[in-house]
Order: sequence, then C-alpha cells, then structure tokens
Amino acid sequence: MTEVPEHLLARSRARRAALTGESVDTPAPAAEAAASVPAVEESGSAPATATAAAAPAAVTPAAVEPTPPWVEAAKRRRKIPFWAVPVLAALPVWAVFYALTLDPPTPKDSPIALGDEVYANKGCSGCHGAGGGGNGNIPALIGDTAVTKVWPTPAKQVAWIALGSEGWKKSGQTTMENGMAVKGGMPAFAASLDPEEIMAVTLHERLLNGEAFDAEVWSKDFAATMEEFLPDEAAEYEKVLEEWTAQPPV
Repeated sequence: MTEVPEHLLARSRARRAALTGESVDTPAPAAEAAASVPAVEESGSAPATATAAAAPAAVTPAAVEPTPPWVEAAKRRRKIPFWAVPVLAALPVWAVFYALTLDPPTPKDSPIALGDEVYANKGCSGCHGAGGGGNGNIPALIGDTAVTKVWPTPAKQVAWIALGSEGWKKSGQTTMENGMAVKGGMPAFAASLDPEEIMAVTLHERLLNGEAFDAEVWSKDFAATMEEFLPDEAAEYEKVLEEWTAQPPV
C-alpha cells in the first residue's frame, strides 16, 4: 500500500470544507507519527524475532589431539601378507622334517673319519688328488681307473696299500686284480700306517666311488688274503674287520 503525503491530505480536506462548509481539523503530525510507530515496531518486531530464533547457536570445534609418533610409525609399517601367516606357522613342522632327512654326523672316532684323515694327511691326496681324481701321471681312484674296478675284492686292495707295487711284485704278483700290469710307483704304507689306518683308508677310497661298507663283501677271502700277503699282522687286520662287522662304519 502507498502512503499519501500529508500536504495532499490537507489540500483535500480544505477543498472538501470549501465545498461543504465543514471546518477543517488538521490532526497533529506528531500524534499521527506516534500512532504509526507501534504499528511499524510491531510489524518489524516479528521478522527480528523469527530471525533470532532461526539463527543457530555457534558450535566450537573440539580440539584434535596429535597422533603419537609411534602410532604413526605403526600405521606406516608394512604388514605381513595374509598368505604368509600359514607359511610362518608351518615353519617349525618343516624344520623338523628337514632335520629328520639329514644324515647323522660322522663320529670323530669312526672308521670313516679316520679314513678321511689318513687320506688327507698321510700322502694319499698328494698323489691321487683330494677327491681321488688323479694327479698328472698318477691314476685316479675314481672313474675308469676306480679302485672298485681295479680291486673288486677289498681284501686285495688292503694288501696292495700295505705292500705297495714293489712288495706286491715280491709276493709273486705281476698284475693287479683286474689284470692290469704292475708298473711301479705305489709306495708301501705298512711301515707308516697301522692295520686300522690301512683298513680305514681303503674304506675311504671305496666310499669315493659310492660303495658303502658291506660286511659280506669285505669278508670275501679276507682271512686267506691276509695270511698270504700280510701274515705277521693278519690277526690285527681280522680283528678290525670283526669290529666293523659288529658295528658297521657310519
């Protein structure tokens, strides 16, 4: 609605009074203004109240506590993959099975350990090589010239090592057990090694060819061979074989 100015109202009343003869009563502007103030205040108070009621209360954000360094480090640390958990759990079982498949260690006082020591330190490896592969003109103890081929009978090999090529020939032999001619060069070890050591190094050389101790194979013609080639020490050699038969070398 548009408000009519006061001077226009006064002019309208004066003209109506002139036409009708009525007196002109001009209301006091102050009273009209006073009367209009409550209406303005009332009309303006409602939106203000509604605005005040609609305004939300200010919310203060809660303080965020800093994350400790060790927690941050744990979050960044790489986690174990899920598939690794059963693998880790099975490790003890695998270790037990692995340990059971290992060969037991060789006792230090066993014939096998003694044979290793004699072969390495008493002149055998210097000529025939650490693994029996030969050295220059000296034949190998493995392969085509393997001792198990030259000496199928362990007792004959024991006598050969004890007597050497010269002692073998002096006993009336001109060939080795496989028929090869004796040319010479093999030293006699009976003077530097005792019967147990000669037996042990014989076992070592046969083990280089994958032949494990077999009491039946070793017993073949053993006593007769010792009596023929090494009569003075035959009893000692036979005693060693008896001990090996009762408790095979491992």
